[in-house]
Amino acid sequence: MAPTLRSRANKGAESPPSTATANGVKHAVEAAASSVPLARDPSLDRVDRGRVRSGLEIPRKLLHSSISIGVTFLWLNHPNVPLIIRTVAIFLAFVVACDVARFRSMAFEVQYEKYLGYFMRESERDRVNGVIFYLVGVLVCLTFYPRDIACLSIMILSICDTSASVFGRLFGRFTPKLPFSGTLFGAKKSLAGTLACIATGTLTAYVFWSQLAIPGDEGDLSWLPGRMASEWKGSRTGRPTWIPGLPTPESTLGVRELAVINGVVAGVAEAIDLWGLDDNLTLPVLFGFGCWAVMWVIG
Repeated sequence: MAPTLRSRANKGAESPPSTATANGVKHAVEAAASSVPLARDPSLDRVDRGRVRSGLEIPRKLLHSSISIGVTFLWLNHPNVPLIIRTVAIFLAFVVACDVARFRSMAFEVQYEKYLGYFMRESERDRVNGVIFYLVGVLVCLTFYPRDIACLSIMILSICDTSASVFGRLFGRFTPKLPFSGTLFGAKKSLAGTLACIATGTLTAYVFWSQLAIPGDEGDLSWLPGRMASEWKGSRTGRPTWIPGLPTPESTLGVRELAVINGVVAGVAEAIDLWGLDDNLTLPVLFGFGCWAVMWVIG
């Protein structure tokens, strides 16, 4: 098991170069945490002592899944994407600041866990908060991917990560590990969780492309049949930032074929272990790129 932030701080050890270079935000938080003088015994000062924690992490999963509702609402109401990017970036800076304060101040950490502990994993008490990776993944998708693929990527993260985790915990012990487990795919990934991710990913993609894509179109859909059926009369939406992104595909795939392919891409993206990074970052980014590549190359 990798050392925690506090144990790294106590021993004066540096974080692995591959992990630090792979995620600058994680490196910055770890560097800030290196000034912590002493780590407390994990059994002491527990604000959640005696708390009954569900193995399914129900509060966390409910919050995780509910984000898809907000994303759907925003998509259908044609939001200002540059404004969303700025808002998410500001919120990310705030969460990073809170994480740094959590590692540097025992009093702040106790209050932080008192109110937000139900949404945290036990392992996150001494590591970077998963919300940071979530927000970085959202920013990457909104900045570099076409608007519809970015939206679907965030919905896949919200729904498929939850289904893979729940079904993996419930039924993973009854199914074999994935091939290449511990190398290409995560060591803890199970066939049950991956199949659940593929199923929910297929359903999510089908609902998005068949029901939501056309009402939210701004002349820029990556799925050409949807763009042709759109009643959008305004100008075509341009790039949300000055940073160049991937070009918009003009896929002519059937909606069923597209949904199934998206579901498989979601399952693979959720299972891949990319340098040990949090799947809140890797799932939307890998899915978004895979979805874009399929729609660009096929159809």
